Amino acid sequence: MKPTKIAVAIPTYRRPELLLELTRSLPAHIPISVSDNDGSLVGLVMPFGSNVNIHHADQLLPIFVNWNRAVSLVPDDATHVLIPSDDDLYLPTAFKTINQAIEKYPSTDMIIFGCDFVDKHGNIRKGWAPEKEELCALGDGFLHFESGVNARMPGVLFRTDLLHRIGGFDERFELTASDSELIQRAALLGSTAFVPTVIGQYRIWSGSLTHARQATDQWLSEVELWTSKIAELLQTGHQPPSRQVNIERFRDEIYTRNLLTGLNSLCKKGEVENAKLFLVRHQAPRHIKLMTRLRLLRMRWRLWKATV
Repeated sequence: MKPTKIAVAIPTYRRPELLLELTRSLPAHIPISVSDNDGSLVGLVMPFGSNVNIHHADQLLPIFVNWNRAVSLVPDDATHVLIPSDDDLYLPTAFKTINQAIEKYPSTDMIIFGCDFVDKHGNIRKGWAPEKEELCALGDGFLHFESGVNARMPGVLFRTDLLHRIGGFDERFELTASDSELIQRAALLGSTAFVPTVIGQYRIWSGSLTHARQATDQWLSEVELWTSKIAELLQTGHQPPSRQVNIERFRDEIYTRNLLTGLNSLCKKGEVENAKLFLVRHQAPRHIKLMTRLRLLRMRWRLWKATV
């Protein structure tokens, strides 16, 4: 087995100050490869460390093409890679936690840590972390994400040989799901360790592209693409060994949760009529959990009450 070497791959576009803040939250000995979309950093003088290698793309690449490009730029001898967005951050204790996890789980394909949330003003709120430390055999880690992926990319450490084996981000996605699909795919096709320690901060933006597009036909179309890819893996011999996944329920549960997220987004903006039309166009599937069904009923009642 090769000596352990962690690298960081960062896709970026027009956020030099946030990128600088991110790189400064990383240890100076960690190689950082940056894919600068459309050469947005060309001509800027920024005090990046000597461990930061910026590679300018000469054209505007689709989002997840740029993410894959960043991963392709990490050193050949890297055994593990982190793939944060250019606006995320790491805690000062992050790499102590990461190194301890690698020492404990040296051959594990993916290690999942926790992340808190940080807003544009630097305010931090509690995010998500695994409930307990656990090592899952190949495929069983998926069961933690069967109804959706709570992990965030700054808190996910991949073995580079896993990404070479299963591929990176699906470049067909434009709005959402490529990171969730990759994490689910990695959990099905590799071994997973969960470490209940927060190592980073995932940036959230009010009025971001994510929030703006949640209640759109394209958003749910991409959710369907995501779940159909995972369903195909489940149908072709990649079920978790400890429990069979109900494929219809898996697909319908994730679809309905995203539908509810979109409806909530529209209601918060006061767009009740648009929410009603959105629900008419995208009726919830049948194979969902009881709690999700109750959430859907409450949403229907909320929409009815708002128009009587």
